[in-house]
Amino acid sequence: MKRIATYKDFIGELNIIYRRTSLPTRQILTSSDVFDFIFPFYDEIMDTREEFKIIHLSNNNNVVNVDNHSIGGRVGTVIDIPTVLRNILHINTHGIILVHNHPSGKLVPSQADIDVTNKIKKGCDAIGIRLLDHIIITREKHYSFVDEGLL
Repeated sequence: MKRIATYKDFIGELNIIYRRTSLPTRQILTSSDVFDFIFPFYDEIMDTREEFKIIHLSNNNNVVNVDNHSIGGRVGTVIDIPTVLRNILHINTHGIILVHNHPSGKLVPSQADIDVTNKIKKGCDAIGIRLLDHIIITREKHYSFVDEGLL
């Protein structure tokens, strides 16, 4: 009888490993620092789709990782809060900054933006991680939840 090989024969066990990306050392101290740092990550897709990223920071606010959490469409993206918190713990950073773009060019946060920020803040508080800001970016400007008193 002939044996048929399966993918399992070749792949074995799949192991997911979270590694910090190799980024140039960059300290983030202001919302403008965030905008200047993250803009190149959005440049090609800024006007076409919404993306939600998480910047992971060391204890002295140096960038250690940028997590591409979700990619959406022109009017939104899905943010899975348990996955956000799980990834924060796996990457083992001291603080995070949430970032997403608005392809419409409007800088005003939606109620959904505010609600998800508050939920992630509660989760971060529970696990001892600092949520430092949530930044909304467009091609020319940015909106900071901290600068506007929402966080």
